Amino acid sequence: MKTRVLTAAIVLLTCAPAVSAAVSRTFNSEQQFPLLANGTLFLDNPAGDVVIHGKDTPNIEGTLYKRIDGKDKAAIAEGNLFTKLIIGGDERVRSLRMAISEGASQEWKASTAWHIRVPRTASIRVMTRAGELIHISGMRGTVQVHNVNGRIVIEDHVGPARIESINGSIFYLSPAVRANVVLTSVNGDVTATLPQSAGFRWIAETVRGDIRTHFAARGTFIGNTFNGSVNAPGGPTVRTSSLMGNISVFAHKVPVRTAQSVRRTAPTPMPVATRQPSTQVVRGLFKYATSLGDVRVQQVLGDVDIFTGAGEVQLGAVSGSLNVRSSGGPMQFGEINGPINAQTRAGDILIDSARRGGVIATQGGTIRLLYTSGPTRLTSGGGDIIVRQAAASIDAETASGDISIAMDPVARSQKIDAKTAKGNVVLNVNAHFGADIDATIVTSDPDADTILSDIPGLSISREQVGGRTRVRATGKLNGGGEKIVLQATDGDIRISTGPVAPTVVTRR
Repeated sequence: MKTRVLTAAIVLLTCAPAVSAAVSRTFNSEQQFPLLANGTLFLDNPAGDVVIHGKDTPNIEGTLYKRIDGKDKAAIAEGNLFTKLIIGGDERVRSLRMAISEGASQEWKASTAWHIRVPRTASIRVMTRAGELIHISGMRGTVQVHNVNGRIVIEDHVGPARIESINGSIFYLSPAVRANVVLTSVNGDVTATLPQSAGFRWIAETVRGDIRTHFAARGTFIGNTFNGSVNAPGGPTVRTSSLMGNISVFAHKVPVRTAQSVRRTAPTPMPVATRQPSTQVVRGLFKYATSLGDVRVQQVLGDVDIFTGAGEVQLGAVSGSLNVRSSGGPMQFGEINGPINAQTRAGDILIDSARRGGVIATQGGTIRLLYTSGPTRLTSGGGDIIVRQAAASIDAETASGDISIAMDPVARSQKIDAKTAKGNVVLNVNAHFGADIDATIVTSDPDADTILSDIPGLSISREQVGGRTRVRATGKLNGGGEKIVLQATDGDIRISTGPVAPTVVTRR
């Protein structure tokens, strides 16, 4: 495939199979084409560099550099005449393509380089085959690039991106991760530099290279693919892959030398049980039952139904519903797009993303849910419950342990019910969050256990109940909203508006 593509590029911009160039000349031309601020540009440039900068005004403007190499001046003149720019589309969708006209009689070859400025909110798609450099900066719309040979540099970009190279390396720099990003090379390295506070799901795959990062990414390897999350995983997906090269995901303003290999810090695989399925991708329904064994699957394109009498369950991503029951063993899930029913009699449960919420229960262990956007019920017979980012209602209860719930930063109001029989309850919301609050603590030491709120509006009352003190806080935050019930025994209740630190879960 690689040979066929490269050959096509040579044929397109060369009039003869071999050119002994004695003369070379570059023809410069100023170019301007109508394009709306939210328009789309398709640029097909078979041979030559492409440099694109985003600007705050409509239309495309810049310079086209056309270089012709030939045996004499006549060949140069013919090459210039026969190398044409084909313009298509309109101000909504503009296409620019370099091509060679038929009928050439001289020996010459041509390459063209673009240095242009486009509206930064436009979408662009660049196709090249033999360019030493593709450099795109300052864009906020969708960026797609496909190149065979040469480096691809995308900087100061915010938006969806799909960058593909065969033999070149890819460098991607973004001030904010707000959309899905795909960076793929066959023989080159892939390097992404992102903000230290960025929250995203990270998929990294390489066969021959290493995977390095500054971020405290948590996740698992299945085969050659690392499937994990960075900070809050409710955001977009950053997919980085290279068959033969290295993958690096760096944090802004952090020395490159301090990055660590994910391979060296990844958990050591457990001994494989006799009946343990361990695979990368399952298409369709995945149904499995065993009395003893571990289950590891990187991706399921369908629903999941698993029962294990004892063993660990690890699933990287599930496109459908998830139903997992265990008589005893930990569970670790990546991004789950359908409803969740995950229950174990003993063991921790770690979930990166529950897109439609569900039921999560352990009779003894800690529950960590890093993101949910559907109604979710979490119960533990003895252990902490941590919800890092909730964009839907939460019902959490533990017999012994702390409960920590952080609402999505853009949530204005949401129903919350959190109860612990022994521990603290912490609810983190934005400063404009509205709610009707009913918070209660029962304590034998009222001076140590208190109810605190960063948002005013609560009235606090105290009463003695059987030799203990019941402290109750009721009221409306920011004018009121959904009902929030918080209960704690021998612990504090805190409603906080401060920033939430990135979640760092130690690799197991």
